[in-house]
Amino acid sequence: MTISSPSAQNISRQSPLSIGLLGTGAVGTLMASHWRQHRVFALPRDKASAVTLNLYLPNNEAGEQQLQWALPCWQGEALDWLVVTTKAADTLSALQPWLSYLPQVKNLLLLQNGMGQQQQCADWLARQQLPVRLWAGISTAGGYRRTANNAQGSEVVYAGAGQTIAGRWCGNDSEDTQLPPDIEAVSDIHNRMREKLAVNAVINPLTAILRCHNGELVSNPLYLPQLQALAAEVDNLYQQLHWPLSQDLTGRVEQVALATAANRSSTLQDILAGRTTELPYICGYLQQQAHNLGLSLPLTDRLMQQLQV
Repeated sequence: MTISSPSAQNISRQSPLSIGLLGTGAVGTLMASHWRQHRVFALPRDKASAVTLNLYLPNNEAGEQQLQWALPCWQGEALDWLVVTTKAADTLSALQPWLSYLPQVKNLLLLQNGMGQQQQCADWLARQQLPVRLWAGISTAGGYRRTANNAQGSEVVYAGAGQTIAGRWCGNDSEDTQLPPDIEAVSDIHNRMREKLAVNAVINPLTAILRCHNGELVSNPLYLPQLQALAAEVDNLYQQLHWPLSQDLTGRVEQVALATAANRSSTLQDILAGRTTELPYICGYLQQQAHNLGLSLPLTDRLMQQLQV
């Protein structure tokens, strides 16, 4: 199994991009592996060091194939894209130290789980009077971080191919914009994000509470009724919000859980690693939407209390 670089045909068709990467965890490393033919810069916390990325690919009986490459630190060069893959809650605190360089950025893409931080970022950019165009994106590419066995940097394990999409958060003047490789432009990013949010609002808290892989939510007869009840609660909220879903939510959640049966949700990975979860921008976002309508989400509320979020 390999992660392919952009084809020679695509490279000849498109000019090289300059891309900044803020956040070099699983998603950032996976995306950067597709951008090795372009000028890519890292935005590290110390604002000085180069960053070494390590990606491990399963290679059948031969063990793992390692990809390792270094990204220079961004020093204010003009960027076609600044891609943020930090945790949702860290978005503004991660961008703030780079504020003086942001006038050099044409497009800013938030490629993260959850919702709420996109509008927070849009409001912040407006207050700073920055002309950068804000994009939002979601990815189903599979990967996870593990404890590093080397001194060069963190290790990310590739866990499966997926789709990455992005669209303008506000405005629609994006027709002639060249996106980074392996990212597809869509015109309905808000709807697509709400679709993913609904699925995550069921799978993530349940797998975190039950400490189980995604597929067990369907295969375990004790877990499946909990999935169905929580999906019904989220589906009812979406109906009240007039947020259409493309298919029955329970069926969709079951499909995703089975398709990613061997995976651990990002929330479970965070809990097992002792990291802060993104549930405030998944379940918490829906709790706020329900509150605005004078509604309650008792199952979601109980899960959030149990997880002490």
